[in-house]
Amino acid sequence: MKVEKVDKARIRVAWDSSHGEFLINDYYYFSKLKRYAEKEGIVIDQVDDFDRLWDYDVVVFNYPEIEFSREEVERIVEMGKSGKKIVLLAYYSNVDGVSENVNRVAENFGLRLENSVIVDEENNTGDPMFPIAIWRGKEVVMPCSAPARGGEAIVKGKDVFAVKSENVAVFGTCVFWDNYSIDLKANRELALSILRGDF
Repeated sequence: MKVEKVDKARIRVAWDSSHGEFLINDYYYFSKLKRYAEKEGIVIDQVDDFDRLWDYDVVVFNYPEIEFSREEVERIVEMGKSGKKIVLLAYYSNVDGVSENVNRVAENFGLRLENSVIVDEENNTGDPMFPIAIWRGKEVVMPCSAPARGGEAIVKGKDVFAVKSENVAVFGTCVFWDNYSIDLKANRELALSILRGDF
């Protein structure tokens, strides 16, 4: 199955809600991200039907707490290998088993999240759990992140915060783009780039 190239002028993003994720329609956590995306022509739909996810340009699994079935993993892998942009985001120390769930998919692309946390006592925003990292030469803040391994590093600092392989990106944190963190450093720019499938 061949996936068409993404039209950069109007991107459609599916934000999965079928696996217990933090939801894009949660005003308290993600209203800024949704507003910034809309201003850039990026439409984010909260999608609760796994089969409908594949009608979109980019698919986001932001902290999936409910385990992926074997069939779902196979479908995600198939779509990633055929060109669909897929983003998997977790949290430090395998909280709620989310890193383990993400790894069920990520390992099919040679990617993995470790069951630990990145703490930086020197390069942070005033809290070692809010380390400053580098993305495309710009500083970003990556709070509460698990280390990411394999593939190509997307965001790195004291350790690696996000990696990619083929059309799949894996982030050790899902809160760098929440309402608190999105306006720190270049986080907004990073977030919009991810939603465009440009990682």
